[in-house]
Amino acid sequence: MSFHELFATFVAVTAIASYINDRWIKLPKTIALTIISIVIAFAVSLVSKLQPDFVGPVYQMVKSVDFKTTVLDVMLGYLLFASGLHVNSIELRKEITPVIYLASFGVVISTFLTGYMLYYVAQWLHVPLTIGECLIFGALISPTDAIAVLGTFKSIKNPPQRLRVLITGEGLFNDAGAILMLVILSQVVYENVHLTVGHVVESLMMETGGGIIMGMVVGFVASYLIKRAKSPEVATMVTIAASSCGYVLANRIHVSGVITMVVAGLLIGGYAKKDHFRASTKIVINNFWELIDEILNAFLFVLIGLTMINIKISNADIMIGAITIIIVFVARFLSIWAPDWLMGKIFNYRTFSDSKKTTLLAWGGIRGGLSIALALSIDGLSDSLVAVTYVVVLSSILIQGGTFKWAISKFAK
Repeated sequence: MSFHELFATFVAVTAIASYINDRWIKLPKTIALTIISIVIAFAVSLVSKLQPDFVGPVYQMVKSVDFKTTVLDVMLGYLLFASGLHVNSIELRKEITPVIYLASFGVVISTFLTGYMLYYVAQWLHVPLTIGECLIFGALISPTDAIAVLGTFKSIKNPPQRLRVLITGEGLFNDAGAILMLVILSQVVYENVHLTVGHVVESLMMETGGGIIMGMVVGFVASYLIKRAKSPEVATMVTIAASSCGYVLANRIHVSGVITMVVAGLLIGGYAKKDHFRASTKIVINNFWELIDEILNAFLFVLIGLTMINIKISNADIMIGAITIIIVFVARFLSIWAPDWLMGKIFNYRTFSDSKKTTLLAWGGIRGGLSIALALSIDGLSDSLVAVTYVVVLSSILIQGGTFKWAISKFAK
């Protein structure tokens, strides 16, 4: 099957799934598309065993999709740029301190708590997982997925503004922290690299600081060109070039492409909100990137569902995955609550005010396609942990995403 045929088939599956949900199911898109694509994947797997000649081409088509490359190298930059473009940068600036904490120290704390708890559970169940593998899993599962979070928020009318800013802001920035943690831990576990504190700090400064600088350069240059463009279509092409070339160039010079795209999107979006651009230009750019955001989100969650065909999941993996769901939530809750409580004791200052707000913030930490892509990107990671990652992500989207509206009504009062 050619790339064009593969792409056309995938677009058709996404369109059909979206239409079914729009007409009949009427669930939040992230949940509905994931469920429908899982049903399709399960049906294809079942029929392929009974009638291999009948669905063989479809089965091979799904198996030929490179989830890692599609998400990390193609979709992620555009999705984060679009998200940054539409986030309220003024409100985000007010909450920048807790957002940066959650996206940095929160990821580190969650990584080690998840890794060690999983390791001791694995020992108890006599599952052969090393502490290194468990810590790597902790890194790839710790970041919340901005795309999944934003998709869930779109289904909620009038969500608490501060909660939305905290969760979406964290989701935009913590991908970079998780990827850096994953690179460092992978070097230690699989390449026996001896890392010093100085090396880690240097890597952090290069990735994060370089990403911020690169994002500012891309954002300022693009904003300058957009402001002077007479045609809205030309201005929109500038944003496409900024998101495409900025992400590729950032990764090429080994700075964070994730942070580059977020910062660039926030800067351009901030200029748009301050009326630095023509009114017609703002309308066209906003409409274009809202459509791109919707389409790529739909693609992503259909991909998550269809990826079930590519991942072998045993009964043991499901059992460990079910326990790991609890571990991941507990680790996230503690990574938010414990330092916040400590700050309250020492400085009499608490960011999240009470356990209800902390619980809601923890429950809103939905995992998404990025964790699956990261798991698939590690050559040495065991098939069991890849399967556990899939189980946790799927459960997070369906359970946390499906009940988040109820949780807001319960805990946001």
